[in-house]
Amino acid sequence: MATVEIKELHKSFGDMEILHGISFTIPDGAFVALVGPSGCGKSTILRLIAGLEEITSGEIYIGDIIINDVEPKNRNIAMVFQNYALYPHLTVAQNMGFSLKLLKKSKAEIDRAVQHTAEILGVNKLLHRLPKQLSGGQRQRVAMGRAIVRKPQVFLFDEPLSNLDAKLRVQMRAELKALHRRLATTTVYVTHDQIEAMTMADIVVVMRDGNVEQVGRPLELYDKPVNQFVAGFIGSPAMGFLPATTKVGSSEMVLSDGQVLSKPTCVALDGDYTIGLRPEHIRLGGDGASFKATIEASEQTGSETLLLARLADQEITILLRERFDTPIGDVHAFVIDPTAVQVFDSKTGARIET
Repeated sequence: MATVEIKELHKSFGDMEILHGISFTIPDGAFVALVGPSGCGKSTILRLIAGLEEITSGEIYIGDIIINDVEPKNRNIAMVFQNYALYPHLTVAQNMGFSLKLLKKSKAEIDRAVQHTAEILGVNKLLHRLPKQLSGGQRQRVAMGRAIVRKPQVFLFDEPLSNLDAKLRVQMRAELKALHRRLATTTVYVTHDQIEAMTMADIVVVMRDGNVEQVGRPLELYDKPVNQFVAGFIGSPAMGFLPATTKVGSSEMVLSDGQVLSKPTCVALDGDYTIGLRPEHIRLGGDGASFKATIEASEQTGSETLLLARLADQEITILLRERFDTPIGDVHAFVIDPTAVQVFDSKTGARIET
């Protein structure tokens, strides 16, 4: 195991800079997820740690060693790719033991390591099969097994579950997290799916346009996002945003359609702001409700109802933990606790402490 430290990391392809001097630390034994929209640079970071791309400037440490100029094969890392990258002509056992064979380990040592790892992953009955005879989930387990047998200091995962169906992704998320608890190996996991990041990681690194927006524990990012981008990216369904105006000494925030929401406890708010409402914090109201909104779409999921509503000329999502059948176009009253409202600076997007 080892700490991974990123210091002022820059990466350019020609005249295009992809990473703009990012810095963060991955603690020894932690499971860290890099998350963000496509093109934000998260996979580039993984490839730089692996040595598959050359660093433009900055430093990467594994433990106390700068690995900028260390050959990939000597970095003691193992990478699991999105497309499994299994050799089609080799059996499961041969795929899993291939890296040990390159290290000139004895056949007995390779067999022991492969058998032990196969039992951990539940693929011990598949060792004589070829990759084409496996399901997607089985192939992914074999790809992980090939990484595990090396006993690396660091695991690197590049969107490993994106090719699986929804049900299997949920199952594999749980298995990966359990595997990390068992092995306690430092893990860097790249995903565009913030649900994966929230449910699996000890620490989440949120990225945008080659910069790190925020680093923190999943619920810290959910409860106290540093800015509007993080607030909108973390959480599913996504937070809705509304322009609002308030004055010093007032307990109200006025929306553009004249409706009024109770202002969160906050020091000296005065002027124009953006407020954020999480869909799961809104509930059906009655007399004296916080606001009224027009229903534009409704999705019944069985135990819950997902509503798309229009409020103050903006679309917001409302997640009700109940069945609620309503015609499109109806107007309903809703309630939100003022303490659940997030407030953001309209110009900078920075969150204002409330």
